[in-house]
Amino acid sequence: MNEFDVVIGLEVHVQLKTKSKIFCSCSTEFESPPNTNICPICCGYPGVLPVLNKKALELAIRVAIALNCNINREIYFERKNYFYPDLPKNYQISQYKMPIGFDGFLELLSGKAIKIKRVHLEEDAGKLIHKENYSLVDFNRTGIPLLEIVSEPVISSPYEASEYLNYLKLTLQYIDASDCDMEKGFLRCDANISLKPKDATKLGTKVEIKNMNTFRGVVDALEYEIKRQESLLMNKKEIIQETRLWNKDLSKTISMRTKEEAHDYRYFPEPDLPDFFITDKMLEEQKKFIVEKPQEKRKRFIEQYNLSYKEVDIMISDLWLSNFFEKAISFYNRPKEISNWLLGPFLEKYNSLKDKDKIKISPENFSKIVKYFCEDKLNNLTAKTVLDLCITTNADVDDVILKEGLSQVSLEDELIKFIDEIIKENPKAISEYLNGKKEAIMFLVGCVMKKTNKKANPKVAKELLERRINEKSH
Repeated sequence: MNEFDVVIGLEVHVQLKTKSKIFCSCSTEFESPPNTNICPICCGYPGVLPVLNKKALELAIRVAIALNCNINREIYFERKNYFYPDLPKNYQISQYKMPIGFDGFLELLSGKAIKIKRVHLEEDAGKLIHKENYSLVDFNRTGIPLLEIVSEPVISSPYEASEYLNYLKLTLQYIDASDCDMEKGFLRCDANISLKPKDATKLGTKVEIKNMNTFRGVVDALEYEIKRQESLLMNKKEIIQETRLWNKDLSKTISMRTKEEAHDYRYFPEPDLPDFFITDKMLEEQKKFIVEKPQEKRKRFIEQYNLSYKEVDIMISDLWLSNFFEKAISFYNRPKEISNWLLGPFLEKYNSLKDKDKIKISPENFSKIVKYFCEDKLNNLTAKTVLDLCITTNADVDDVILKEGLSQVSLEDELIKFIDEIIKENPKAISEYLNGKKEAIMFLVGCVMKKTNKKANPKVAKELLERRINEKSH
């Protein structure tokens, strides 16, 4: 790649977080039985009239503000005409000349600003389910409100594309505009990519890549396409402007069709919808939802709490989790210890539940568990037990410890009788330890933990065992 510059632009389609479709009252519920969330309006029956979903417009404005866009105060919708089996009207209501937002940007960690050309509303098409000898059509997705976010061709590598997508996704989640669940198709990405000779001003012929449903897939598809185009250019062959599909199984892009231009869609104003006006009041209302951006939060967490990049990246990937962390340290100001427990035992349980609404423990209660662990009132095992008992109930930590008898046994006077019993019951392990097999001591610590029902302080137990064995051997 020493001879060519890579030029990438991304088109991201995001399903907005509304309960009904963009132009009718049909539900947007995911995984409903096929063709049950449909009506004459979203299916384009003759004589029906669409009505714009106010919530969709509000969320679109919110996103445009978050992405530093200029806002068109007067907007209108247009018909984008094309023919496809899952498009019942044979046109899509979209925006072309007057998008809601334009000339925005999203800043990467490097400080580079990825320019955003436009942010506009449109309706989704249906879904084709391909079988061996035939295809089925599910129109449930038809009319789902989509926001299309189009970057300028300023992205210069697959890694940069992945970073842009990651922070775009987090930004949308932080402002509660979309769940961005790629597995459910709530965030989909197409990439336009071309190569040009180093320092050339004219862009090369672009190729569009579709069917990338993971960030890893975007990177892999772009890396493959770079190599494919480079090989063609090195061999003086022509690059055709076309749309290609990413085939994950074959790890390659495959030609789908020649690329359409805007005039091919025969855009014209949607006659069944009026012009819409975005007022100062609407803008001010949506600005209230603009919170600290994920890139800003990442930088602050690293500087303020002295956490590693890895810890912070995990934490900021979930706004709820990062907010929980900050509330917890307001009760127990030990950021590193809170982070260790939050990203360890807590996150393990959180992920296993697959629904954060099942998490009932308060940040204050959680911080108390960490505090007791740090103060040796709970050992690692009993602290995890308390967490398991409290995480979905928010039962009082002190009550749970008392009820379950989980207070850590740390005092020598309490432990020494157990230590002496273990030494007496395990002569073989004692002999092995005295003969230099140091790992035998951990077996003996395990015996103490078992005898004390996991309530012993393992560190204190180890020290006492070593001392008592040495005393008895002399």
